[in-house]
Amino acid sequence: MQFSVPTVSCHHCQLAIQGEVSKLPGVQSVDVDLETKTVKVEGDDLGVDELLAAIDEAGYDAKLIN
Repeated sequence: MQFSVPTVSCHHCQLAIQGEVSKLPGVQSVDVDLETKTVKVEGDDLGVDELLAAIDEAGYDAKLIN
């Protein structure tokens, strides 16, 4: 799944999002791209609501792209 996170802008942002999303069961990888301001998450049995909540917990608003 891929999310738009317009306010992501620095290495701290990357680490915060990666840390929160990686805690979720089934997450295999989290890629935060500062240039495109997107977060790509790969894994098994991932829930959109849970992923959005984890990104929100890190302090960022996100929107599902695909």
